[in-house]
Amino acid sequence: MFSFSFSHFIIGLLLAGAGLLGVKFTYPIMNFTGRQQWIEKYTGQGTTYFVMKMFFLVVLLFGILFAFGLGGALLSWVFSPLRKIFSPAP
Repeated sequence: MFSFSFSHFIIGLLLAGAGLLGVKFTYPIMNFTGRQQWIEKYTGQGTTYFVMKMFFLVVLLFGILFAFGLGGALLSWVFSPLRKIFSPAP
C-alpha cells in the first residue's frame, strides 16, 4: 500500500512543519488560546501543555508518514475495525 506523489509530499511536509512549530511554540500558543478547562478537568491541572504537545507530535508524525506515502496505510489500519460496522452487508 505504498503510494508516493509529489502533492502528498508537499502536504506532508507542511503538516510536519506545522507539528514541529506547534511543539516548539506551545507556550505562546497556549498564551493565545488559554488553558482548556475541559482537558484539565479529566487529566489534572496544568496538563493542557502536555496534551497540546502530544497533539502536535501526532500531527508531526502523521505529516512525515503522509509525505512518504505511508499515511493512507496507517489510516486504513487504524480505522479497519470500523470497516466491519459501516460496510454494507453482502
